[in-house]
Amino acid sequence: MANEIAYAKTATGKAEIAAKPGKLPPGLKTLLGLIENSTVAQLQGKLPQVEPDKLNAALDRLFIDGYIEIVPAATAAAPAAPAGGLDFANFINRPVKEPTIQQIQQAEATLSGIRPSKKAGYYVHIINRADKRIAPHGGGDKYTVLIIDADQSNVLVVARALMLAKFETRAAARQDEIIEQLNKQPAADVIAMDMVLPDVIGLELLGRLREHPIYKSVPVIVMTAKVEHDDVVAALAYGASGFMTKPFKPETLVDSISATLGL
Repeated sequence: MANEIAYAKTATGKAEIAAKPGKLPPGLKTLLGLIENSTVAQLQGKLPQVEPDKLNAALDRLFIDGYIEIVPAATAAAPAAPAGGLDFANFINRPVKEPTIQQIQQAEATLSGIRPSKKAGYYVHIINRADKRIAPHGGGDKYTVLIIDADQSNVLVVARALMLAKFETRAAARQDEIIEQLNKQPAADVIAMDMVLPDVIGLELLGRLREHPIYKSVPVIVMTAKVEHDDVVAALAYGASGFMTKPFKPETLVDSISATLGL
């Protein structure tokens, strides 16, 4: 499935369905009634007569008005944990190694040589640009981006931009969701993550990713409102491939992801 971002009714949405006649026009109310942990692709299959742009616009309106929310997409069965000690649940609570003095000095040196550019949407430009195209974990030509962010509005905007650029997307916010998504195979090709999460410390998660046999080499782009000098240095020292401040233009993130993959 190209898009694993799913929608579910909020309490407001459920109340609207129960209300007679309700506040929504008939077309939107019909769409709302079809939404039950549903991806865009699933909804498009139920409504083939509706143009994709119009469906996306209707979903945006329902989301903005508080009738639906973003949730992890349901699966037919829980995926098996990776073998060989690769289950990320074994890493999530491990003590994180502090960056070495050399890593901190390298981060400081990198930061001192980069001028912030609000116009481009960057605080720090992408550090690890691939010299050549990196092959997707799943083979073929499809790349998957895992968005780790508790800001549902940002997830929606970023996922939409990535899908338009032909990337597949996954999303997670809480610890159990993050573990589930990191255990999915094939592994994500890029991770775009916030540092502020509900029940996970962002820097520690970044450090654990860099200790994992699969994710130690996967590009990780930090996107956050934490823009103090020490925040940027810490993220780079812990292994971030890039750092972007919120708010930013979603197209800028797409370009950054493409650069880390050598596209």
